[in-house]
Amino acid sequence: MQGTLILAVLNVKSSYTTETEEPLEGGNDIPDTLQWWIGTESAWRIKTFALDHDIHVHSVGSGSEELVQLALDNNSKHYGDVIACQHVLRINNCDDMKEVKRLFKEAGLSPRLEVATGRFAFWKPDDAKYSTKSQPKE
Repeated sequence: MQGTLILAVLNVKSSYTTETEEPLEGGNDIPDTLQWWIGTESAWRIKTFALDHDIHVHSVGSGSEELVQLALDNNSKHYGDVIACQHVLRINNCDDMKEVKRLFKEAGLSPRLEVATGRFAFWKPDDAKYSTKSQPKE
């Protein structure tokens, strides 16, 4: 699978279920993330919540290069005050671990890329299992 992963690592950890958010306390804290997977066929917005390893995934239509800038602008507008770092990773083959390791090493991150049912890929800030545990409010 090929695509662009826009990865914003946040300087907070939160739980959507309990509606709590805390600043990170040190280097071993697990951060929340805001991610966009822009593939050749589809695009997805992915938010991870560190405190309960919750994940919210939203389809945002078909993938396009214009969506990269839109995602970066959206991240900045809505999360700019809590973004610790942000990366744009263009991945030619999610199954090529050599490529994945190289890209994440260049970004200073562990290569914990997970491919979800062939639809999208996302980065896990730790080795825990992430799954949808709450439903976003309308």
